[in-house]
Amino acid sequence: MLNQSQIRALAIERQQLHSPWSGDLPSLVRHLGALQLDAIQRITRAHHHQLYNRLPRYREKQLEQAERRREIFEYWSHAAAYLPMEHYRYARVRMDRIRDGQRHWFEKNAKLCRYVLDRVRAEGALRASDFVKAKGGWWEWSDEKKALEQLFHEGELMVSHRDGFQKVFDLPERLLPSDIRTETASDLDYGRHLVRTFLRCQGVGRIEEISYLRKHDRPLIKGAVEAMLKSGELLPQGRELILAGDEVEEPAKPPRRVRLLSPFDPLLLQRKRLKRLFDFDYQLECYLPAHKRRYGYFGLPILYGDRFAGVVDLKADRGAGLLRIDSLHWTREPGPGLRASFDRALVRFARFHGLQSPAR
Repeated sequence: MLNQSQIRALAIERQQLHSPWSGDLPSLVRHLGALQLDAIQRITRAHHHQLYNRLPRYREKQLEQAERRREIFEYWSHAAAYLPMEHYRYARVRMDRIRDGQRHWFEKNAKLCRYVLDRVRAEGALRASDFVKAKGGWWEWSDEKKALEQLFHEGELMVSHRDGFQKVFDLPERLLPSDIRTETASDLDYGRHLVRTFLRCQGVGRIEEISYLRKHDRPLIKGAVEAMLKSGELLPQGRELILAGDEVEEPAKPPRRVRLLSPFDPLLLQRKRLKRLFDFDYQLECYLPAHKRRYGYFGLPILYGDRFAGVVDLKADRGAGLLRIDSLHWTREPGPGLRASFDRALVRFARFHGLQSPAR
């Protein structure tokens, strides 16, 4: 039975935060299961930050290259994400549900969807702006943009690439590699896939954590867990679940080194889990009114070894070429080792973004 310290070490080990990933970008996305996308650009977009922390010598162009090589594709996991191309058949489960009437954001306009799909079929890859100019900001979607997104969620269209941050849509048959399986996974296969993927990259978990933001998948996940426990593929550790084999490998103690994590990092996504495993109460506060924030607009958790040492609110000042600290909160008074590691992490983080680190 793993103790709490070993459980924390296993979770961090599986996240590849202290041990750089030895493979390439597509294999890392395959390991993580999904790379969450986000439009906030306080410093850089969240998906680049997640890769920076795990891939040695990562550069932002590598992500676009992997998408254009059809090694990864955009779709929906628990949120908008890049997924491994080999997992396309699992994405088909949600696509079929949406096509069969499951609603996500808005009502489907079938007539407009047919028009939009016909134009893409005839003209090739198109953006929302190729149909009509946006009414305002990104939150004010045109009807054509809604139709494109509906077809994307149904699987009738895929994202070919992005122009800036704007999606360019095309037909799946023009984008999918010929060796990719396109049939929809069975319910049991899909449920097992979700369980394996979560535990492979998170180390340990509970059914409610594997089902996080997946209300339509919960029955499939529960059924898969029951089947995998019976077959011995899963082992219980108290209330935790782990993959068979992980109980005989004692994870290495994480080194005392600082990692500045994106608020969308997969280690942080579930607030209750973070509190339970690390005794760290954190949430992204950019969506809160300013007077309700504890840490700041875009606070980055400071991971030090197997504990969270604090939160730093950083902002890229492109005009001045500086990475600025808007606020810094420590969970306890830092010693000289933590301060030195934090300063080194700031220098590396600023350099990755083409900025000078803040004077300290």
